[in-house]
Amino acid sequence: MTHPSSLHRYLYRSWCLLLACTAGVYAQPRVVSPRLGHPSGARVAACHNLQTIENDRIRVGIDLCAGGAIAYLAPVHGENMINTLDLGRQAQVALYSGPNPYAENGVSPDTSLASQGWNPVQAGDAFGTASPVITFRKETNLLYVKTQPRQYALSNTLGEAYIESWIRLEGNVAKVHAKITLFRKDKKQYEVRFQEMPCVYLNGTYRNLWAYQGTNPYTKKDSLTRRQPPLTYGELFQPTEPWMAMTDDSSFGVGLYVKDCYDWNRAYFGTDKKGPQYENNVAYMAANAPMILDHNIVHEWDYELIVGTVDEIRSRVWQARAGASVADYQFSASREGWYYQQATDAGWPIQGKLHVNLTDKARDQIISPTVFWTANQIPKLYVRAAFKTPQNRFRMSWQGVDAAGKAGPLRQLAFSIINDGEMHTYEIPLSGQPGWNDQFIRQIRFRPVADGAPVNGFAEFDWVSTSGSRIASDQPCVVKCLPFTITRN
Repeated sequence: MTHPSSLHRYLYRSWCLLLACTAGVYAQPRVVSPRLGHPSGARVAACHNLQTIENDRIRVGIDLCAGGAIAYLAPVHGENMINTLDLGRQAQVALYSGPNPYAENGVSPDTSLASQGWNPVQAGDAFGTASPVITFRKETNLLYVKTQPRQYALSNTLGEAYIESWIRLEGNVAKVHAKITLFRKDKKQYEVRFQEMPCVYLNGTYRNLWAYQGTNPYTKKDSLTRRQPPLTYGELFQPTEPWMAMTDDSSFGVGLYVKDCYDWNRAYFGTDKKGPQYENNVAYMAANAPMILDHNIVHEWDYELIVGTVDEIRSRVWQARAGASVADYQFSASREGWYYQQATDAGWPIQGKLHVNLTDKARDQIISPTVFWTANQIPKLYVRAAFKTPQNRFRMSWQGVDAAGKAGPLRQLAFSIINDGEMHTYEIPLSGQPGWNDQFIRQIRFRPVADGAPVNGFAEFDWVSTSGSRIASDQPCVVKCLPFTITRN
């Protein structure tokens, strides 16, 4: 499968508007190219080992001839909605890291795929070789699979990673707990990349995109965003509710929900806006969480595939979401979705705090996940951190949008720090800052000040919170717990 150069340029420019990015941070939808010698639909269909579970509402299945990726999802008496033309489709996890371009054992990728870098894909590679399934287990309401994914752009080349999935059904929802485990020999900490966690390819009939992008999430004050083909290859989204849906013209289809994920991608490939699972017409959506993939990282998360109308899909998301809107990032064992530009940290596993190495005052940045905060409800930000640099100040900046959804300028303020390398709690007043109260905040960042001495040191973060209760209790986070947890055993 190829990624046209215009798609490269479009996605790269678009993601760079959302992220202070360096080369190749984005994940991309995959489209078919006959010249790479991909298997035809009939050839893929001939190698099926579909394992399914069902309840009275829906049926879900994984294909053991496609790395255990989800290859079947439908109402219990309906037709399959998942597109499975080749091994780049299905509903699956795809991983992205450096180096970029990536070659192994002297084998270089096809030039049309070179910008993907290190890119193991759950189902298999672009040349029709499926990823091997290591372990599979089926129970009454469980499909479990462990896969070693293949490098998508290299023929018959295993990636140094495992992808695991635990799939259960609950009403019209396929609830998936996913886990990735890396064991790379290359121990370099590469730049952040947008992962596909997961991507979902639906048949061409499901050509309508639905998402909420307004400033009143979890209410019915605004209408949903709806997009239809044609598109210029893809469309990047930052919704204000963490879900997306693709439906047919009757508004029936599949929704994808990933808690706290506000970076998404959508595409449509094909011409006739219809077609079964072995045709090239395909609708694509993906939760594109930015993440640094350390050579030895272990990461687990949950996602849901919801079958139903748009109203049913959104209702399920409202039911599943956590009630509190306070942000409370505690870095005891995880980056909590934070990442860096230029800077690096002490690596995985995270041991009680983020230890960020600072070497360049002009470029080092410590960046939050994409969020949606109502700024006038957050008068202060609280940070537990230690600093050891030649500077006596540190900078916080934020990106906001107004009530019409228009992005505001990057705002910033500097606050004094204690440069003794010890943990101190910093209370940063925000309510009186120009450009804070009248915005909805999409991201915050920390970095050295530009007018200070050159930096050569570190910053350590214990926690970052929008609630002052963290100061008094300093207890493990109870706000950001998952709305559902799937037992893996």
